[in-house]
Amino acid sequence: MINDDLLVDMGADLMAACSMHNVHLMNMKYALVTHSHHDHFYVHNLSLRKLGFQQRKELPPLTFVAPPSVMTLLDVSGMKDEAAGLQRRPVLPYDSMDLPPYSIKAIKATHLPTIGDAVNYVIDDGKNKVLIASDTAVYKDEVWPHLADLELDQLIIECAVGTNTQFKAGQTRHLSMDGVQIMLAKMKEINAITDQTAVCATHFTHKHCPPHDEMIAILQKIGVECAYDGLVLEF
Repeated sequence: MINDDLLVDMGADLMAACSMHNVHLMNMKYALVTHSHHDHFYVHNLSLRKLGFQQRKELPPLTFVAPPSVMTLLDVSGMKDEAAGLQRRPVLPYDSMDLPPYSIKAIKATHLPTIGDAVNYVIDDGKNKVLIASDTAVYKDEVWPHLADLELDQLIIECAVGTNTQFKAGQTRHLSMDGVQIMLAKMKEINAITDQTAVCATHFTHKHCPPHDEMIAILQKIGVECAYDGLVLEF
């Protein structure tokens, strides 16, 4: 997800996607990374911020928000924060911070135990609130009190396991259609989402999801928009 000045996750295809959609990464003020898997954090993307890779005499600072496992990857890469213009802000589940004009809260994701500190983010710009729920399976009970009465304007939720509701192992770290429906029902119950909340599904895998046209029809039945590359969400 990319806003005018905020980036969520930076996988290996980040540069290609930005080139395709005319996004200038040097305009980013904030980066929020959810966990250390390479499709969400490809550390070499940050090395391209260094002077010499772009025509600037000074680097604009980038506030880099991420859990400890991501910070460790950054450390072992050998890259220096100063060289990339990074200002680190470590985050743990349920931490909150202000990144003007945004207020950020990290939510514990249900992802691989070996990751441990994977998070999702609630982002509030003072006008609208969005939760980006990826990568995660159905949230654990401890999470729901942190989402109660949020009345989100936008929910971006993964559906990586798609229609393969028999792949139970995958649903311990991702969501199938069943998992998406469980999440939506619980969020409605606690007033995290309302009838006015725009819901968009993303993070599809070719192994478990039918072609895009079919996914559109399936998701429409539960009131969910189906994402695609280059989709712009306005609310």
